[in-house]
Order: sequence, then C-alpha cells, then structure tokens
Amino acid sequence: MQKYQQDFIELAAHAGALRFGSFTTKSGRQTPYFFNSGVFYTGELSRALARVLAEKINRTIKPENYDIVFGPAYKGIPLAVSVSMALAERGVNRPWCFNRKEAKGHGDAGMFVGAPVEEGCRVLLLDDVFTTGGAKEEAIAQLSSVANVRVAGVFILLDRQEKDAEGKNAIASFEARHGTKVHPVVNADDIFEHLSKNKVNGTLQVTPGIHAQYKEYKKKYGV
Repeated sequence: MQKYQQDFIELAAHAGALRFGSFTTKSGRQTPYFFNSGVFYTGELSRALARVLAEKINRTIKPENYDIVFGPAYKGIPLAVSVSMALAERGVNRPWCFNRKEAKGHGDAGMFVGAPVEEGCRVLLLDDVFTTGGAKEEAIAQLSSVANVRVAGVFILLDRQEKDAEGKNAIASFEARHGTKVHPVVNADDIFEHLSKNKVNGTLQVTPGIHAQYKEYKKKYGV
C-alpha cells in the first residue's frame, strides 16, 4: 500500500468510520466490520477524505478523460462536492453533479442537481463502498435515461471484496455490464492486514479474534 492508503485506513479507524464487532449489512449478511463514511461530517474530516479520493483519481485517470464528478444519493453527494473542490486544489477544475431519489417538478426541476448531464459526457462516479453495486446501478440508469453518457470510472473508498446475491464477483460483474473499471482506495484485506499490525488511538483495532472472524466471513462471501 501507498502511504495515502495507510493514512486513510488509520483516519477511518480514528474517526470511528471503521468499526469491528458484529453487524448486519443491507443485504442481510452478518459481518465482523462496518464502514460508515457518514461520520466524516466535520470540515476537517471531509477535506481529508476528499483529498484521499482526489489522490486516487489523479493516480488513476487523466483529467482530460472525464467531464463530471458524480455522486449517487445519498452518501455520494458530499463526496462529489468535496472531491470536486479537492481536485480544483490540484489544478483540475471539474464540475460536480448528483441525483435525486425523486424528480423535482418545480424550480430547478429534474432528477439531477449541479452540472447538466449532457449527451456524450464522461462521468466519474464516486461512492463510499461497493458491496453489491445497487446504488451505482440506480444512478447509471437515471443518467442514461436523460443522455447517452459514459462512465469513465467508478471510484470508491472501500471494496468489501464480496460476491453478489448470485454468488458472483460483484465488482467484476458490474465492470462487465458497464464497460468500466471500479477503483477502490483500499479493500477489506488491506484494512485487516494493516490494522492487525498497527495501533490506532493506542489500541489494536483488529485483534487476532476479529481477524479470524473476518477470514471466516471471507470464506463464505469473499472473492
């Protein structure tokens, strides 16, 4: 891992975005860890998070290959806005856009807020995690309903490295359907490897017991 990736893992653990124990995911799976980007709600933490994603983007794709930074409702909304600002700090000025869950019929009517979704535009889609890809699928369907757009790349904070409901590699299936790539800042293995060896806030977050639970979880659901 690069230093910015290690720093992100430690930042997430420090902020309480990463928690370890027993949790139930949206898909009903019992998981030994939980990631919630919603705790990055202060200005300082939001800026740090945005800079991590901007770093990943700049290392992965050239600015001339995308037109809009897009965040699906709801967790993707602050990411799109803050990452657009972080990219601008690096000299890459790209507008942001996000979708509504329901179209608005007055004022700035429509499904989207921010930059207009135009024919042929190339979209960078941002989100916090990738488990089954449901929010991403919904957002792409909305984008495609108003214009012929291309997803230039999907950037997420965490790849949980899990199978979808049909037992397939969720990210590989998504990439094949949409002809794009998913680029995580870190994956689940990175987190458990790093936090099983490095303390945060003076505590070893991933104990041998928790690490063993993760390995069992991965045998059942992992790719």
